[in-house]
Amino acid sequence: MKNANDVIKIVERHAVEKGSIKPDRMIFVVKPESVRKLFEELVERVGYEWFYLSTVVGADMKEENRFRLDYYVVVLPEERTIVIRTYIPRDQPVIDSIVDIVPAAFSAENETYDLLGIVFKGNPALRRGFFVSSDVVDKGVYPLRKDAIGVWKWQLQK
Repeated sequence: MKNANDVIKIVERHAVEKGSIKPDRMIFVVKPESVRKLFEELVERVGYEWFYLSTVVGADMKEENRFRLDYYVVVLPEERTIVIRTYIPRDQPVIDSIVDIVPAAFSAENETYDLLGIVFKGNPALRRGFFVSSDVVDKGVYPLRKDAIGVWKWQLQK
């Protein structure tokens, strides 16, 4: 019998660290190469009826020379949100796409690529201009990168 606890058990097996960021919001840190494997196992072992991907949030941690990716997963039927977190190096911002496993990742991967420049390897629809305007794209700027601040100052002076 499958249930919501099976989702948590699978995520825990891939985690290298576990904690919480809010009361009752568990966070599981996984290696970047484990993200795809984790979602493959979730779909294969429990199916889509016990969870859904709510969003993916990227953050530039320039001072640590890395990006953080948080995959917000809602575990059903309790609708308990958990976070699957990973880090990728800032100088090689590439991670395997999960869009073929979890189609809900489509907009989040495209948005994260457009705003931070994180490449989701295997996403066939990844492109610039999904979220930001063409003038920003033409400048090769990723607006949520901390080193893009100078570009925004230029935009504000127009």
